[in-house]
Parts: sequence; C-alpha cells; structure tokens
Amino acid sequence: MKTIACLVLASAFIACAVATISEEQREAARQLAGKCMQQTGASEDDVNRLRSGDTEGADRNTRCFVQCFFQGAGFVDQDGSVQTDELTQKLASEYGQEKADELVARCRNNEGPDACERSFRLLQCYMENRASLMF
Repeated sequence: MKTIACLVLASAFIACAVATISEEQREAARQLAGKCMQQTGASEDDVNRLRSGDTEGADRNTRCFVQCFFQGAGFVDQDGSVQTDELTQKLASEYGQEKADELVARCRNNEGPDACERSFRLLQCYMENRASLMF
C-alpha cells in the first residue's frame, strides 16, 4: 500500500512538471517515479514536498530523484543539461510555443556542480516561473 501511495504522490509531482498527460503517459510516469525513488532513496515525504512546490531543504536523495525522473522523461541528459527541444515541445503542447520558448530560455541555464543539482535547479526555475505560463 505504501508503494502505491508513493507512486501516486510521485505521479502528482510529475503532473506539476509536465503538461497534460494521457493515462498511458501517467502510468509510465508512475513507473519511472517508483524506479527513481528506489534508485535514489527519496522518501514519500520528500516527493510530496516537491509536489506541493516546497524545494527548501531538499536533501541529496531528493535532488537526485529529480535528476533521475527528468532524465527518464527526456527533460535533461545524464549530465543534467536541459534538453531544450524535448522540454519545449512538452510545454508547448499545453501552453503554446511562445510561452514554452520563454520559460525554457529562462530556465535552461541550470548550472551546478553535478547532474543532480543541475536538474534540481531546473525544477526550481520551473516552479518560480510557472505562473508566466498562465498569463
């Protein structure tokens, strides 16, 4: 039961980071999130905090969860570098090309000392700027 709860929470996190997704995509995301939670040791609480937009005090496991998930989703490569075409395409399908281009341009410079930190910074930038997608 706890595993199912973890996957549901991770799926909700994914929904925040990705445009509208089909049930098939949602299931794939749940599986990816479950794999990433096991691989990195990120807890259900860690993922739940991310889902709610709380990135303060995220530990190394949580930051690496984001790297694992974003890499699996095609948003970043193994080094945590933004895959601008893939990310723009996913955002544009929901919010339009202009807004997607603007957000990706704002967030693609996600410098950091390693892949986990770079991916986490991409998530933080998205969360800080996601309101611009709406207006």
